This record gives sequence, structure tokens and C-alpha cells, in this order.
Amino acid sequence: MRLKTVVVALVFSLIFVSRVSYADTVEMTGLGGQNEDYEYVYPYLFQVTGPDGVNQAVAMSCLNYDRGVDYQVPWDVTAINVSTIAPSDTIDGESGIDFIADAYLYQQYPATDWNQQTADVQFAIWSIMDPSLTYDNTDGALDANAQALAAQALLIAPTLLPSDFANVMVYVPLGDYGPGNEPQIFMTDPIPSASVPEPTSLVLLGTGLFGAVALMRRKHGKA
Repeated sequence: MRLKTVVVALVFSLIFVSRVSYADTVEMTGLGGQNEDYEYVYPYLFQVTGPDGVNQAVAMSCLNYDRGVDYQVPWDVTAINVSTIAPSDTIDGESGIDFIADAYLYQQYPATDWNQQTADVQFAIWSIMDPSLTYDNTDGALDANAQALAAQALLIAPTLLPSDFANVMVYVPLGDYGPGNEPQIFMTDPIPSASVPEPTSLVLLGTGLFGAVALMRRKHGKA
């Protein structure tokens, strides 16, 4: 997953800023997973804001290895329950069967802290939508395990029932970003229960000074 880091500091003088949301937004707030084969794997840490302005802290998995993500920059998404996706659907250029296979794989993440299974599942998820993806860890186990998990998920996916994914959500980016600029698709399960209401407005005091803006774009590949 391409990771872009944007840090923006804005100071306004006696301005009231109101936030009105008409769709869900997601904002990446941190990396909770380990580095495996030079890539960070599940979980990615997010703040999800619903149309009602309620914030939720959510751990997610990204689905498409070749897409990018802006760090600490929110983007609008459509929240879709996987139980409503049919195998024949096409969503944001990806097939419904791929979403179902990824939901099956998501449920294979270990409940405990990170272990090798976590990396195997994350790379299997990536290879569902990016089948040409290969890995180059030293012993070859990650490659073989991930490929086996992906093959199993694609085989099982057509036989699964909507009830198997009652709590699995995907967040699909809204808008036309153009090829190569599409934000990442993220998945979570279960739907988080804890939430914190976001204020409808806040006061920012300052002298009208704009801070510095730094942009870093990290591409895939070994360091």
C-alpha cells in the first residue's frame, strides 16, 4: 500500500468552523501492525466519522496493494456491509466475489496480538485484488502461505451466505480520483460499538499564520 504523509497546520483568527457531513469519512491515524517484507500489515488505525458527526476509532485492513492513502487527511467513503454484496457485483472496479473472499480472509486474522498468521492473511487479502503480487521474504513461507489462503478464500467465497458477514464493513472511496490516485479500500469487522460525538463547531484562535505543509510519498518496494 502506498503511504503518503501530509501534515497541515492552519491557524485562523477568531473563526468558527462548522463540520457538516453528508457521507462517512475515514482518516488514517496510525499504524498498529508490524513491518513484514518491508510492508506494514494489519491493523491500520482509523477514525471513522459518520453522517451524524460521530467519531469511531477503528482498526482496519486495506484491500488493494496498489492504491495509496493520505495519512491524517480524511476522505469521503461509502460504507457497505459485505452481506449486501453479491458475487456478480462490481464495486469501485473490483468484483463482488473479491470483496466476499477478502471478508472471509479478514475473519482469519488471529484474535491475539500480531503473529505470522497476521502477515499471511494481510498478503493473501492483497493478492485477491492484485493477483500478480509476489513477496520476497527470506524463507518463502509467507509467499506460499498467503497464496494458499487466497486460493482457499476464492474457492469458498461463492458458497458463503450473507449471514456469514453480518458485521463486516468495507469503506469504498467516493468521487472520481483518476487512475493511480484512488484512495484505498478498507475493511473492518466487527462494527465498533464505542463512539465519541464530535462537536458541531470549534473555535480556533490565532494571528492568521499558516503553518508549514510537508508531503512525503512512499512507494512500494524494498527500502
